[in-house]
Amino acid sequence: MSAQTPVPVISAYGNLVAFENGSFRQLEGRKPQAVFQGGDKLVYITDAGDLKLYTKGKSTTLERGESALVSTSKHMLAWKSGPALRIPAGDGANTLCRSVGRYTVSDSIIAYHDLMQQNLMARWNGKDMPIADVLMTSEDVVWKAGSNTLLLYDQGGRRVLLFYRGKVSVLCNGTDPSRSVPGGDIVAFMDEYDDTFRVFDKGYEYDVEAFKPASFQVGEGLVAFVNATGAFRCFQGGRMWDIMDFAPGEYWVRDSVVVFRDQDMFKVFSNGAVETLERNMPAKWAAVGGMVVWLDTRNVLQLYQGGQRITVSKEAGIGHFDVYPGTVTFRSNSGDTKVWWKGKLYSHY
Repeated sequence: MSAQTPVPVISAYGNLVAFENGSFRQLEGRKPQAVFQGGDKLVYITDAGDLKLYTKGKSTTLERGESALVSTSKHMLAWKSGPALRIPAGDGANTLCRSVGRYTVSDSIIAYHDLMQQNLMARWNGKDMPIADVLMTSEDVVWKAGSNTLLLYDQGGRRVLLFYRGKVSVLCNGTDPSRSVPGGDIVAFMDEYDDTFRVFDKGYEYDVEAFKPASFQVGEGLVAFVNATGAFRCFQGGRMWDIMDFAPGEYWVRDSVVVFRDQDMFKVFSNGAVETLERNMPAKWAAVGGMVVWLDTRNVLQLYQGGQRITVSKEAGIGHFDVYPGTVTFRSNSGDTKVWWKGKLYSHY
């Protein structure tokens, strides 16, 4: 990747610093109350309680002294200020909804319950679109958000509605949220009237298994599941992959990879291949995008990406790290913060 999303660094002195494209820029001289990263934006609550935005080399104050509940994804962010839901716009902020109930922020959709208009709305591709009418007195409007898919459970009509690429369609019959899970360009589901396990993948529907799986998880363009006979499988790219003939001890779908524990071994399924990363499951690991990062038995920071294992730093005894798209940050034992980006280490004290 040629460009890099800005990532937050708290210096040894408590300053807030942004690392972007190989350089550091100080944003605040005092430690912020909270920092949130979303796409090309950093939003943070200053020591004084102001809400500020840093993007494209410029800082802007969004709220002064107002309590803000911030939600972010890999590409978007929104915050609740009082009863209103707001988003960044130009040199300030726009109000999406003046009286909001529940809301979710995913990679391309902000879904929100407009209490005044009695609608479930979706902010997508710069437009606000009504998904369905809902009652103001409704205790819960039930929906699930994938990165670019949205499922609404229509209790009265006993059906599941799918919002995808600006359009609403009926996915299947039913009202049980445990029987359908949205992801990125993909949804795994079972109809209320049968247990056939199906996948909606970029507008096409596939019958995957005749019987309800023991478990399933959905990510970016893939569905990993343990089927009724105990086999561990993955649907990706319109085809089925057999990962193992038996169920893993645990598994996690993170974006475009499947991380799993086979006995005590730390393994990953990525791009159609299984790789053993460690003989023992690490205590700390994380995965963002196609990148898996973990601390080995010596607490040396390791990274797996695109079939390649990389030692981020040879320094042992690392206690904590953070992972962002294409970037890893960690505090060195010498007190400075190290940032790994595009195969290089950068340091800030």
